[in-house]
Amino acid sequence: MRKVCLPLIALVVGFCLAFLAAGVSSYFFVLLPILAFAFGYFSSWRLGLLCSLLLFAGYTFAISLVWWGMNNSNLLEYPLPYITAFIAGGFGILLAGVLSPMVRKGIKRADSIVVLVILAGMVGLCGYSAMPHYGYYYQVVIQSSENLSNLELYLPMGTVSGESYEKLYNQVYSMPGHLTENFTHEIVDTEQGKMLKITIPELKKDDVPEPRYTANIIFWQKSAPNELIRLMPRYDVEQVNMVISQQLMGPIKSRESLVVERFNIPVKIRASSQAPIKLTLWNRTDRGEAVNFTYSRSYPYTELVNWDLTTGEEWVFVPVEATSVMEISGISD
Repeated sequence: MRKVCLPLIALVVGFCLAFLAAGVSSYFFVLLPILAFAFGYFSSWRLGLLCSLLLFAGYTFAISLVWWGMNNSNLLEYPLPYITAFIAGGFGILLAGVLSPMVRKGIKRADSIVVLVILAGMVGLCGYSAMPHYGYYYQVVIQSSENLSNLELYLPMGTVSGESYEKLYNQVYSMPGHLTENFTHEIVDTEQGKMLKITIPELKKDDVPEPRYTANIIFWQKSAPNELIRLMPRYDVEQVNMVISQQLMGPIKSRESLVVERFNIPVKIRASSQAPIKLTLWNRTDRGEAVNFTYSRSYPYTELVNWDLTTGEEWVFVPVEATSVMEISGISD
């Protein structure tokens, strides 16, 4: 009876644990190696291997279910999520289940110590992966029908805890042939406060879909403080909290997009001549935490400017929409 009940319990527990990790807190991921160890400790190594395998399979299946959806009839037959999760760390779950009976012989034995070290390593790996990891991204795109030169852009800076986060602008993302490389930037004091000044000698001609002149600049920081980076100064702030899209998967959301705030920011763009110009600006905080060895739950927060204005000496107050997205993503992305 025990040989039948324990494997079934392990399968159900793995399934339920995955939904808790995806829908409540990623830290439930940490329980995976601990439970595998517990199933093996109170049984034999053979039963421990079977239970940890079913625990791993149930957990991986449920996480895959959250991502792909209930209508994927081939989900059980599709091996990639299981193979990649096993290679990325899932084998450690099986080791914890197989080796845990050794600890019953005495915690001070060499083999018991090795097992406990493996368990601690797996718990540490899962715990570190489940912790939120942040990154910052600031992109500026300029488009104009005129061949402008000597552009000077005065743009709001990203701030963290109300302070200008200048470190981000020391890290220019490079993609030769795709991003603007011939430009300079500095932090300057203006009547609007500290602003990011970008100087672009000339725009690049782009003939698709029609002739236009463009510039594309990205600042990117992969590892950042665990706080949102926000544009400042901002005026006429309006809290919105409006759902614009949502995808439900049983008791949890596999994707939800919210408009959380609207506000205005000051912008000034000078050029060799007065002309219409389109400004697009993304100020984004990427936030991610693992819910499995190959799946993560992310919460990107984006402040987006997409506005047509005219070059000149005056400050223009342009609208910004801040959105927050929650989604589960994995190896299929």
